[in-house]
Amino acid sequence: MILVNLRELSNATLSDPKWQAIWYLTNSVFTALTCLALSRWGYLPWDDVNALLLGFFVPLGVYGFKTINGWYRYKGRYGMYAITERNFELAQELIEKEEWVETLRYLDYILKVMPGHTRSLYYSAVCKEQLSDSAGAATSIAEYLEGNPSDEEALALSERVASKTS
Repeated sequence: MILVNLRELSNATLSDPKWQAIWYLTNSVFTALTCLALSRWGYLPWDDVNALLLGFFVPLGVYGFKTINGWYRYKGRYGMYAITERNFELAQELIEKEEWVETLRYLDYILKVMPGHTRSLYYSAVCKEQLSDSAGAATSIAEYLEGNPSDEEALALSERVASKTS
């Protein structure tokens, strides 16, 4: 699936130094070629060598400066709570659309980052029940009920899942 590959590539570009270097160098080369073309057409007052050098090193220097100072770290600019809340909002939208697999991806991310996120545990159990993963739903709802033993909806879900597993 192309969307997943693009998502993985964008994550790699943000986190893997090898992909960051490729990204920065590619952008610098394109900028250098653009500056060369603009200088040859008379839009920039530089000779070819200066156009290539400035076009290449200015973006590279800016990207390097911003990377060193952490400007591209989404998690650095926004707290982990804000990121998980945004993922949770997206998961709720997907639940309304009944897209269980995609919802579970968002919820699994939240649970990986914040293992005790109770709302994510509950909705994870709901998704797993809809996907006929009774064992996974039972595990999620049991963990949820440890913190919220009097939640009637969760107790009903637990009973439904328990009846499917036995």
